[in-house]
Amino acid sequence: MTVRSKAARVRNALRGHRASPTPAPRPEHVSIDDQIAPGGDAPVDVRELLQTYTVEQLAETADEYYRKNLEGIDYYYAKPLTSVDETPDFLICFSQVLAGVRPVPGMRVLDFGAGTGWTTRFLTQLGCETIACDVSVTALEIAKELFKRQPVAGPQPEPSFLAFDGQHIDLPDESIDRIICIDAFHHVPNPDAVLREFGRVLKPGGIAGFQEPGPNHSKKAQSQLEMKQFTVIENDIVMREIWGWAQDAGFTSLKLAVFTAEHFQTSVEGYEDFLNGGITTHHYYEHLRRFVDDRRIFFLGKGDVAVADSRERRGLVAELAVTPDSTTVPAGGSVTGAMRAKNTGTNVWLSSDAPLGPVLFGVHLFDTDHLPIERDHARIPLPNGDVAPGSTVETRFKIPAPATPGTYSLEFDLVAEHVCWFEINESRTVSIEITVTG
Repeated sequence: MTVRSKAARVRNALRGHRASPTPAPRPEHVSIDDQIAPGGDAPVDVRELLQTYTVEQLAETADEYYRKNLEGIDYYYAKPLTSVDETPDFLICFSQVLAGVRPVPGMRVLDFGAGTGWTTRFLTQLGCETIACDVSVTALEIAKELFKRQPVAGPQPEPSFLAFDGQHIDLPDESIDRIICIDAFHHVPNPDAVLREFGRVLKPGGIAGFQEPGPNHSKKAQSQLEMKQFTVIENDIVMREIWGWAQDAGFTSLKLAVFTAEHFQTSVEGYEDFLNGGITTHHYYEHLRRFVDDRRIFFLGKGDVAVADSRERRGLVAELAVTPDSTTVPAGGSVTGAMRAKNTGTNVWLSSDAPLGPVLFGVHLFDTDHLPIERDHARIPLPNGDVAPGSTVETRFKIPAPATPGTYSLEFDLVAEHVCWFEINESRTVSIEITVTG
């Protein structure tokens, strides 16, 4: 069966679930205690599964997994808000990957193992050009339906959906800025080959972020059930193996995140003891270690990370100087003068005509008590394109004076449009007082 005909069959199946009068049951795989495998059968050895089936056969079983669970389709549409047991873990772990990868609007992001698309939807809402990639055509069709049911807000880039054949990612070399893989890499039967594909499609300076289970994952009860019932691969994640494969694939750095998605509660006295470095810090460490022992959130870098730009708030700082030609102007006239800005931060300031994150001078208008009159009183473009860290730009300005005579304050700052005013990053503004005459 071709991918196209399979997708059509799945779309027809999904249409039958759009008007279900009663809630559908959750998929069979979502509620298993973390104990030894149920039943009296011998435990499944994931290595034997890998030797028994081809990559193509396992790709088919992965698709069958979703097809068998279409009766529980509402569970997929609800993710990550599935239950109070699962939701905190979904959101906290995803946020950790997001913080390490730091995709910004306009980046091309490969959401590998995207499944039914909730992570793709989040990345799209953040302004990324997201490619949902999965071996399951059924899952991708569910993801497309998710976007129809829950469209993102605003004019964000349209996501695309890419079926993975288990061997080759159908994308050009060095065409992706970031890769995100959430709880999917441990299902891959050929991780070394997939990492080579990641290294191929990722641009120099790109980052791949992963959220995966730990080194004993295949022995857990849910893993055993998944392998028995669905022939799903549930690999153990061994970081030294992954690092070896990653280096062969062209990656140059590996970093692991140390955190916990399970909060640590203590008394007021215990909290104060923790802040003072007392015994509670040891109790927290043990709490943290138990969580980390079964989780692997890690980041693979390909070469030096590219310098951040003004699409990202962190690192936007400036040193400003403003010299007005006169501080007395007629009502309805113009305030003119010279202004200078030095990039003292770490991010490139994108040109004032850039489609995303352009940097301009911004001016606020206040009264004599420094109460705001007009927050966005004026914008002045920066000259000469992008501004690298350490560089200085100078320009002339001409902005309208208030129409009513009186004394006013003009506050000058820089703004990365739709990102932030630099003042938020503790960058110092410059204020001048003007007198408007009648």
